[in-house]
Amino acid sequence: MGIVVSQPTADPAPPAANPTANITCASLCSALSFTESDYPVHPVSCASYAAGANITITGGQAAAGCGTSFSPQLDLCRVVLTVETSDASETYMEVWLPENGQWNGRTMNTDNGGVNGCVHYVDMDYVSSRGFAAIGDNAGHNGSSFDGSWFADDNEIIIDWVWRARHAAVVAGKEVVNQFYDQAPEYSYYIGCSAGGAQGMKSAQMFPNDFDGIIAGSAAADFNHLQAWSGRFVQLTGTSNADPRFLSQNDWITVQAAIFDQCDERLDGVNDGILEDPTLCQFDSSVLSCTNNATLAGCLTDTQVTTVNKVFTELYNTEGELLYPSLLYGAQVDAFRLGQLSGSVQAISRDWYRYAVNADPSWDPLDMSQADYARADALDAYHGNVSQFSGDLSGFRAAGGKLLMYHGTADPLVSSSNSQRYYLKVASTLGIDNIALDSFYRYFRISGMAHCGVGGISGAGAWMFGQNAAAAAASHNIIDYLQEWVEEATPPETIIGTKFWYDTQSLGVQLERAHCRFPYRTTFIPGQDPSTVEGWRCDFIEDWRECGPGALPRLCNVDGSFN
Repeated sequence: MGIVVSQPTADPAPPAANPTANITCASLCSALSFTESDYPVHPVSCASYAAGANITITGGQAAAGCGTSFSPQLDLCRVVLTVETSDASETYMEVWLPENGQWNGRTMNTDNGGVNGCVHYVDMDYVSSRGFAAIGDNAGHNGSSFDGSWFADDNEIIIDWVWRARHAAVVAGKEVVNQFYDQAPEYSYYIGCSAGGAQGMKSAQMFPNDFDGIIAGSAAADFNHLQAWSGRFVQLTGTSNADPRFLSQNDWITVQAAIFDQCDERLDGVNDGILEDPTLCQFDSSVLSCTNNATLAGCLTDTQVTTVNKVFTELYNTEGELLYPSLLYGAQVDAFRLGQLSGSVQAISRDWYRYAVNADPSWDPLDMSQADYARADALDAYHGNVSQFSGDLSGFRAAGGKLLMYHGTADPLVSSSNSQRYYLKVASTLGIDNIALDSFYRYFRISGMAHCGVGGISGAGAWMFGQNAAAAAASHNIIDYLQEWVEEATPPETIIGTKFWYDTQSLGVQLERAHCRFPYRTTFIPGQDPSTVEGWRCDFIEDWRECGPGALPRLCNVDGSFN
């Protein structure tokens, strides 16, 4: 049935009374004690900064390229600490404490992207500007997003990155907050995307009391299989034009035009370059072949058409079990631009399988095989359960936590079908339906959005909804949605996203769209203006749990079973 979308309010939940500091920032470090932490915590520095002042990033964080300097938007006390997480590893962390009555009584932890070891300074500034005491950590190492050479250093550092650094920072950070303001936070939140989305999922799975609410976007979860899937593309496409299988960027633009011709307006009723639900697309690639369509400008050889077909396939193991779902139609040009389909070896995949899985610096990613996939699975527990894909959220549910997940359906780096698969996995593991899931876990598919809405390739859809500092100008904010759900028991029915012309706020709004929660499909209302929220409704997907042959997307094993 069709359900007309509601429009959640853009106003944040009412803040707590703004408490002032219990002691001065300058005296805080010498007064701190840590009784709740499982690990030794060492204060390094405590310093006050006025709004607009310069915070200079130094040491390992600066050397790793995590940033040079930042100017906070509020007066704050910046606390730097280290945590001894094992005999072989330690975590660097920071807590940014709004001063002068500007704290909203809440904490928010930030994430790490890719495999980096950076405090997410941009988002620390973003969430602290909203009054949160911001907590961030370096995941147990200093490093950049696509350099996984540190996987070779020590497995304790991998465990820090997977979960231990985050949990240690949560506990220590809350103790800093408690002692600075002489009161515990009323609510604790988390925000992250990509690897940060997976980190949020891991917190819900492993430490259900760490956060009252979690925003987990474009989650790079099921990490072993994601890296196998990502590493497989170069084996399918070849490395250069010298390979007859290879497609250039212009070739992929030709492919994209054919996909949009078959699956844009024909399926969703609007010719806007956005596939509202690409899982409905059953693309006929034969139209691309010069053999069948010699008059098509830029037509492809039959060998290239085979490459196109293979790129959009799932990854299975030798037993026919699904390891990772397919890239979705509509993401292919950005996948080329970001290296997935351009013949490049994917750095994270290479380093993970080279150093963490095979412990062999000479391992060649072009030789990746089923044996490597199996070895990674066998080492999952050793690596701290890096898969981050347990469907058991019973503890988080019992604790009253709220998990708000989103994923762009045009994501070229992490298939959004995997987030839909996780939704099905939680339902299957807990034996509950979507109505029961709605009480603590809501997943939103963001049409036309690329990976997290960052990196200069954000997508054609209404991708801005306050999920990071780059999207803060949107008219609605996902942080407000989460606060209203946690604090007022008002869950979001939709997430309203904004798209500015050329992603530039000063040029005005191009479109807004209310993205429906799964298992509802955002559906155009004929005769309405598709650039407005009112032009769309949410229709229930009756067969949302269907997993047999012919189901789209393919989220099951070859025999139709689900695990």
